[in-house]
Amino acid sequence: MELSGIGLAVWVFCAFALASVFAMLCRGMGKSTEMNPEFLANMGFFWSIVPPAMFGASRYFPWLDLSALAPFAFILGAAPLAAIVAIRGAPEHAPPLFGRDDRGRLTLFACTPLEVVTTVLYAVLVFEICTIFLWDELYRV
Repeated sequence: MELSGIGLAVWVFCAFALASVFAMLCRGMGKSTEMNPEFLANMGFFWSIVPPAMFGASRYFPWLDLSALAPFAFILGAAPLAAIVAIRGAPEHAPPLFGRDDRGRLTLFACTPLEVVTTVLYAVLVFEICTIFLWDELYRV
């Protein structure tokens, strides 16, 4: 499958939606570890965006066309989650996936609503910036 035009825009949109979930999961799971959760969230975000974009962009270089592998590169965003689960210790009170934490605060993926909104808005911002590079493909007459 070759990524170009509208197909590329759809794949990029799906990647940003997936990356938002990865970032929230990394943020939530990283809270119970010694690691910096913001770093883990950024890893989860960019590891699910940059590899597919690089493979998709390789179609413009015929001697290095790896665009058929781009859909499979999305799973690299799960690498930070696997690392977190592998080295995570047993917390005293694991944060809930959905519900309320021990202080009664509402959580989603162990994140506060402000963190969820921030992650989603960050994803939308980066998606809008990236669509600038798709304008030539999407709006060509």
